[in-house]
Amino acid sequence: MTTADPRLTIRAAIKTAIPQRRTLTHGRPGPNALLWLVSLIGLGSLSAYCGEISEIPVGRAVELSLPDLDGRQRSLTELAGKWVLINFWASWCTPCISEMPSIQRLARQMTDKPFAVIGVNVGESQRRVQVTAARLGLEFPVLLDQDSALFNGWGATVLPTTYLLDPAGRMRYVGRGPLEWDGVETVTVIEELMSEAEDPQH
Repeated sequence: MTTADPRLTIRAAIKTAIPQRRTLTHGRPGPNALLWLVSLIGLGSLSAYCGEISEIPVGRAVELSLPDLDGRQRSLTELAGKWVLINFWASWCTPCISEMPSIQRLARQMTDKPFAVIGVNVGESQRRVQVTAARLGLEFPVLLDQDSALFNGWGATVLPTTYLLDPAGRMRYVGRGPLEWDGVETVTVIEELMSEAEDPQH
C-alpha cells in the first residue's frame, strides 16, 4: 500500500460556487489502481458527493460512436445543437451508483432545454449493464464502452468521470468523482453556460 499523501484530495467545487464537501486523502497509485481506489470508496463517513469539477480549455469537438443497450450504434451527431452530459460509470463502482440519482434528476429537470444526458458504461457486459440500468430505473441512453477505448481516449482515469460538452461537441467541463449534479450551484452554472451560448454578444 502506498503512503498517504495529504496533498492529493478529491474535493467538491465548481468554479468557486460549490462549497467544499469532505476531503479524501490517498496515495498516488497508477491509473488502474487509482480507478479502483476512487471507485471502491465506501460512503461510510464520507459525503456522497466528494468529487471535483473543473473547466477545460475549449478545443476541437470530440467524437463518440458506441452501441446502446439494444445494440444500436449511437453518436453525438444525434444530439447536435445540445449541451450533453456524458457520465462514465460501472456497476461495481459505489460512487458511480451513489451519484446516478442526481444525474437522473438533472435530466428530468432539463427536459425543456437543449440538454441531454448519456451514460457510458466502462468495461462490462451488455447483460450486466442492462440489469443495472433497469434496477436504477435509468431513463437516459446508456452506451457500452466495453474495451474502455473511449474512456482512455478522452483522458479519464477515475470512475465516475463526467464531461459536459457544448452544442459544438467540445468539452467544457470535467467532473472527477461523485457530484450532486442536480444541486442548485451546479444547475446554476450549467444554465449560465447555456445562456451565454445563446447570447449573440458572447
